[in-house]
Amino acid sequence: MKEIIYIQAGNFANHIGTHFWNTQESYFTYEEGEDPIVEHDISFREGRTLNGESTFCPRLLLFDHKSNFGVLDDGLYGDEAAEIELEGITSEWNGSIVEYRQDALPKSEYQAHLEEEFGGEGSSSHFRDSIDESSSYRPATSSVRYWSDYSRVALHPRTTQRIPNVPEYENHDGDWVLGRDTFKRYDEEISLMEGSFRVFVEECDSLQGLQVMNDTTSFGGFTHSLITSFRDEFTKTSCFTFPILSSSVPGLIEADDAIGIRKALNDALFLRSLDELSTICIPFQSPVNWQRGRWSRNFNHFSRRNLYQTSALLSTHLESTTLPVRLRDTTDDLSSIASILNWREVTRFAHIGGVFPLTSTSPFDAGGELERRLYDHTMSSTPDPHIINSALARVDVLRGLSSFQQSSYEEYLDGLRLIIPHNVRAPSIPLPTSFPPLLLQEPSSPVPDRQIANIPLTSVSAVSMLFTTPSTSNMFSLYADFVETVLHKNGDVTERMGLDRDDIRILMNDLRILEDTYKEGNDAGSGVAYSSFGEDEEF
Repeated sequence: MKEIIYIQAGNFANHIGTHFWNTQESYFTYEEGEDPIVEHDISFREGRTLNGESTFCPRLLLFDHKSNFGVLDDGLYGDEAAEIELEGITSEWNGSIVEYRQDALPKSEYQAHLEEEFGGEGSSSHFRDSIDESSSYRPATSSVRYWSDYSRVALHPRTTQRIPNVPEYENHDGDWVLGRDTFKRYDEEISLMEGSFRVFVEECDSLQGLQVMNDTTSFGGFTHSLITSFRDEFTKTSCFTFPILSSSVPGLIEADDAIGIRKALNDALFLRSLDELSTICIPFQSPVNWQRGRWSRNFNHFSRRNLYQTSALLSTHLESTTLPVRLRDTTDDLSSIASILNWREVTRFAHIGGVFPLTSTSPFDAGGELERRLYDHTMSSTPDPHIINSALARVDVLRGLSSFQQSSYEEYLDGLRLIIPHNVRAPSIPLPTSFPPLLLQEPSSPVPDRQIANIPLTSVSAVSMLFTTPSTSNMFSLYADFVETVLHKNGDVTERMGLDRDDIRILMNDLRILEDTYKEGNDAGSGVAYSSFGEDEEF
């Protein structure tokens, strides 16, 4: 079995990851003779609860600051494990003990509903297999406080890694050196790489690689150091990285915005490092930079500043584009997907995008839905058929296509002249009850009209893709120009970050090399357009 170890670091990354794992949980089958579409052992480890019951938990290391965990308990063993640990400590102490406990946060309404439907806290299965997915109860968008508020999957105790909070009066967003120091100190204190990570590795029969997703602003330097430590031993193992870049856009940062400059510089440092550390790197642009357009018109009260909503959308493309390596009887793995995307061996950076949901009966026709609504979440650009039609390589994942749509796709492939995408077809994307009510029943639904607006969909068709493209040079050009400006005008910011002029000059030159690497054949235009509508405006 070719297992994958997953790394998530940062608040937004864990929102995306929560949706990702909720979808994985929905693939489990409980009827005799019903085979799941995925091989669960690739992403899950089997274990037992304190009661001896069999359970599956993600093979995951999850990092976040303590204040972002919300009501998440101590993992698979819950509060009982914490009580056992406390008893072990107090049994070695003969003096008097005064115990202070902070008032527990109230559970989210959704978690309370799950427990009620499930039969109460501590019931047998740690998957919610007894819950009726047709239930109308879903989290209210305004009620979600933490990513744990809507998590449906039990986590092993060694999965959750609680990083000390940064004092509220300090702003360390984009502090590259602090992030690296934090990892070093944390690893020394708890033996992370030789402890929790090593155990996950040793449980694997044949580790195929890592899938890493992190907030660059808060965990850029931290994740860089973690992957570097991994690479010290696993030099050839595949590593797919999905960095979530900051909202600071090179070229749009005010000259006196020291924090914005620091965050963008931190992004540049992390991207440069991933060119050496990653097998494939697929950046996500910050949702606050998304542009309005046809791609977002099917969404219901969708705000680019709502973490619960935007993470759900990104998770659909993340889950679908990585689905080929988890399917039963698949011939794909991380290494083969990397070979497709980086056949030139110099294009480690790929883009991620797609059409969600797919609503047209003929989405692949010229001027059709694919060309009009495909959104590139790496460049935050408006739909541009040239970008995907001139791609160097593509992996298309088609979810829930009708026979007519599949025929339309075959005709679309016949019309392509530069490349034929590697394509994988799978059932529709399941939308568990934890998914926000972004999408409503289509008008063709047999449900009476008065009920349509109140019935969320339970699955949807979609197209998701990874592709390498000459347009990536635009991103590196923006960062290189920005770093060059910083070199000449913002020495005070770099000094406070612990970086000297030589560090910045080397970074600029490395970014220019990456820009030139992707420039060959690039006539897709220059620069990246970003939206400028107000903070509170919805799509």
